[in-house]
Amino acid sequence: MKSFLSFFLLIISLGSLAQENKIKAYLDCRCDENYIKQETSFLEYVRDQDLADVEIFIRDERNPTGSRSFEITIDGNNDYENLSSTATAVGYSNDTSSSLRDKLLNKLKLALVPFLEKANYNLTIDVDSNFKDLTVYDDKWKNWVFELSGSYNNDKEESRQNNRYEVQFEIDKLTEDWRIGAEITRRETNRKFVSNDNEYLSNRKTTSFNGRVIRSISDHFSAGAFFGVFQNTYENIDLNRYIAPAIEYSFYPYRDVLSKEITLAYRIGVGKRNYIEKTIYGYKKQELSSQTLSLNIRFRQKWGNVSSYLNATQFLNDGTKKRFSLRSDLDIRVFEGLAVRLSGNVNLIREQYSLAAGNTSIEDLLLQQREIATDYRTNFSIGLSYTFGSIYNSIINTRL
Repeated sequence: MKSFLSFFLLIISLGSLAQENKIKAYLDCRCDENYIKQETSFLEYVRDQDLADVEIFIRDERNPTGSRSFEITIDGNNDYENLSSTATAVGYSNDTSSSLRDKLLNKLKLALVPFLEKANYNLTIDVDSNFKDLTVYDDKWKNWVFELSGSYNNDKEESRQNNRYEVQFEIDKLTEDWRIGAEITRRETNRKFVSNDNEYLSNRKTTSFNGRVIRSISDHFSAGAFFGVFQNTYENIDLNRYIAPAIEYSFYPYRDVLSKEITLAYRIGVGKRNYIEKTIYGYKKQELSSQTLSLNIRFRQKWGNVSSYLNATQFLNDGTKKRFSLRSDLDIRVFEGLAVRLSGNVNLIREQYSLAAGNTSIEDLLLQQREIATDYRTNFSIGLSYTFGSIYNSIINTRL
């Protein structure tokens, strides 16, 4: 691994008093917007992109190692219509939120230079680098990243008590050609309710190990395998083992993932299950094979964001056992100040192999101690917002 710069600092000093009209900018960013606006006060930020001289879109992507990268796209309007600029800020797993936002800010300032130059801003750019310290060194971890996390929550009242803990260990390796990772998770939730001297207890446990090995084949193809072992008392699964090879095709080059993505993946797998209680089909043990087709669509553009994930699974043991799920989110800018937000999730369920036989008690139902039969799960939401008033929003005020 090469370290090209031991220290990099980009400073844009502007004669703001001499600049009669600031560039009007529209910012679309899942980042610390207040910090960005504060450190780029040489711009006049506006609420509506139709009123902007420059439109700044910052798209972020989190990868399996826990790091976060940003892709910056700046398009010009009005006098700057023929100008555009792009930049990328790459974060590492050991970056703090402060160091990461500084990287983003420096790259943003660099991408703004063509626009500021055309506007006749008084620019001073200082790139301070200690080139004599450039070294080539070996990464002793060979791109492997490890993370150990845990949490405990306790909520108690006179007649009710909940406590929950979770422990997770994760390991990942990410290169241009390989994505390798695994995680081990242990989760337990205990609930107690007291009513009229009666005590009701609920205990749910989940233990899982999931791994993946994925190889990049080209700009459009990837292949790999998923494997794992897990236990889930809520789903009546004492032990489940599986392995599933997969292949994926990306309609756009993978490098465009931050702004547009359409992928189609096919997975076929085999597994063995041991159940806690005999199922409604009479099984205590069962071997299952299945195939899954997944379509993932995501666009983050000037007009808004759209994402949709469609997943269809069929069990090969019995073709009538299948599951279909669709999750979609749509955020559309209609015109100045008006935005529409839609979100929906539909699951059609025809494959609850693990349902325990026998009747479900009212306690199990209310305490969600065990899974019950259902043919579907859905949720849907719609939102509308309209903003009007002053077009400017450059002032930062965080008092109280």
